[in-house]
Amino acid sequence: MVDPLVRVGHCSPDAPNVDIHVDGNLAFQDVAFEDISEYTTLSAGNHDIRITPAGADAPLVDAPLALHSDTKYTILATGMLDNIEATVFEDDPGEVPSGKAHVRFIHASPDAPRVTVQVADGPKLFRRMKYRKMSDYEQVDAGSYDIEAVAKRGEEPVLRLSDLQFDGGGAYTVIAVGQVQEGTLDALSVEDAMAEIAADD
Repeated sequence: MVDPLVRVGHCSPDAPNVDIHVDGNLAFQDVAFEDISEYTTLSAGNHDIRITPAGADAPLVDAPLALHSDTKYTILATGMLDNIEATVFEDDPGEVPSGKAHVRFIHASPDAPRVTVQVADGPKLFRRMKYRKMSDYEQVDAGSYDIEAVAKRGEEPVLRLSDLQFDGGGAYTVIAVGQVQEGTLDALSVEDAMAEIAADD
């Protein structure tokens, strides 16, 4: 059995930098908006996750967290400050062929509508994605992509991303962040951990 791997990200547009505590212990420090941490190992089982402003004690979020062996997680602080929560996603890209990449999308923009994510002048990848939801992984050819997010057919994209690089054998999560009304809608592309195989005893 392999211990869970966990990374965290700050996707709350109006929240300050945050500290993230697991079972009362500081696990991730001074995480800024749009930062996604590296993976760290935690024990399997039930935990308490507490998100506070950096250097402060009063929690913005205090919630239970159940972690399972042989599983990888992305935990995002989502929502505006008055509605912030820890949103948990499992990272399971599967086995990726050497000339392909596995890609998924997470909608973490609190005021963006449902969006369809597509290759510019190409196929649709993820349809009608809702806030705080993730897609399944889709397999694409390795390479560089221009990606668009469209709210309604025929309308101009609400988000354009250029030259996203997906390497062969890799897995990636594209996370929509920021706000439409503030003109700050953007996206992060992060590489996901691949499957680990426990050593034989």
